[in-house]
Amino acid sequence: MINLNKQSGFTAVELLITLFVAAAFLVTGYQLYTLIIKDSGNTRAQAKAANVAYDYIRRYSPSASNPCVASTPVNNTAITIGGLQNVTVFVNYTCPYPSTPTITAVDVVVRYNTPQQSVEYKTYVNR
Repeated sequence: MINLNKQSGFTAVELLITLFVAAAFLVTGYQLYTLIIKDSGNTRAQAKAANVAYDYIRRYSPSASNPCVASTPVNNTAITIGGLQNVTVFVNYTCPYPSTPTITAVDVVVRYNTPQQSVEYKTYVNR
């Protein structure tokens, strides 16, 4: 008579493989979580800088002269924005079309953080 004993459950090798796969899922999940947190912080900082740049565009566009006169009303002026470091603003008026002196290009650049990132807005004013 043959006696076959069947044991239920995992063998040691199956248990090790299962633990390895579970550890790989945990590490991958943690890396994904940290990437999402980092990217959302960068996006938040960029949105704050973009809001400032848009505010400067609205503030300085009405000051464009007719005929166009190239000038720099704000030249790397340091400002304070909550959550951002080393913030500077640059506003520049240029005359892109010499044959049309009524058109002025208003360019605003906001630089922030270390390493330095920037947001640039430009608009054209026809007076």
